[in-house]
Amino acid sequence: MKVLVIRLGQLGDVVLTTSVIEHLYEKNYEIHYLTKKPFDEIFFEDYRVKNVFIYGQVRIFELLKERYDLVLDLHSKIKTIFLSKIISPFHSKTYNKRIIERRLTLIFKKPFNKLRIYEMYNEVVNSDKKPRIILNSKPLIEGDYIVINPTARYPSRIYRHYDKLDKLLDKIGIKKVYIGTENDLHFLKNFEFNGINLIGKTTIREMLNIVKYAKLFIGNDSGITHIASAFNVPSIVFFGPTVLSFGFEPFCDRYYVFEIKNLPCRPCSLHGEKSCKRKDYACLSWIEPELVFEKILEFTVNNL
Repeated sequence: MKVLVIRLGQLGDVVLTTSVIEHLYEKNYEIHYLTKKPFDEIFFEDYRVKNVFIYGQVRIFELLKERYDLVLDLHSKIKTIFLSKIISPFHSKTYNKRIIERRLTLIFKKPFNKLRIYEMYNEVVNSDKKPRIILNSKPLIEGDYIVINPTARYPSRIYRHYDKLDKLLDKIGIKKVYIGTENDLHFLKNFEFNGINLIGKTTIREMLNIVKYAKLFIGNDSGITHIASAFNVPSIVFFGPTVLSFGFEPFCDRYYVFEIKNLPCRPCSLHGEKSCKRKDYACLSWIEPELVFEKILEFTVNNL
């Protein structure tokens, strides 16, 4: 049986589809994957995936020639629904992204969804697997360290006190490795992080390696957070304009989410794309760095 999985982006979303890949592999499917660059790097060492096609580079007739027994659209946009129906009109499935439930949460500020995103993907194949990334390369950074990702696609999702947290961590001498995309630094672009600063300096593959061997991950609601969970790295995560019921809650064995609960304006947007109407970003500025530091100590006391 041959299956094509479609997920074009973003980074975290592609990572989360590996729960479906894990299930299909155990069912002896020959798995092909359609995505965009540079997300194909996630599968460079993945023995479960036979072929990775790049959207915009592969032609439709090449996909038709594969004669897939099943096509799974885990992107669920008009273009991918249309594409999956062309490739396999009678054997294609699209995941339910719970858009109505998310909108209701946005309107009424109450949770209407209990599933994580990867669990929504799993519904398509009736799976109970968790996302898992295959990576066997040796550590790029020697010794014990923590990873901090102060970046996010939208500035509204970035914790407001990384500068203070950076200085607090200096007091205990923990090796800090900063990662992320330089374009996603936003208002932190001019801040000099005191540690190993690899923001904008790694490939996705190198980023995966750095996260995999970390003792602790600290970051915003972003794709790199899902990478940490997929490697089961203990995580401390900040949620501001978005909420857990949107489906982005971490799924590693040990994690802690900082959020200002019962703030009447939360959530304010589906992906944190809107600027703060209050102008003070209370959902992320009210989280005191001293409290975060205490939680970090709790996580690392027996782990470093």
